[in-house]
Amino acid sequence: MQWKVRQAQKGKIPVGPRRTRPTDGEAPNFKVLPLRMEAELVTQLDEARERLGLKSRMELFRRSLHTFLLEVGEVRVAEMFAPEA
Repeated sequence: MQWKVRQAQKGKIPVGPRRTRPTDGEAPNFKVLPLRMEAELVTQLDEARERLGLKSRMELFRRSLHTFLLEVGEVRVAEMFAPEA
């Protein structure tokens, strides 16, 4: 405990309540979608994502949803997943 107090006095660790990130207006309402996959499949997806130069799995899923929804004619919904320019 004394070590932690000394670290705080030196300014090396934050003291007091955590600051929340400022928001512009009301925070968006998110839902988490559980997605269970075998580890080997996730490894293959990650390798494909890297080859494609995508930054994250989320970008891979969003682009995939965008492409699939366009192919099946759900243009309005697909636009919600369009890659940002």
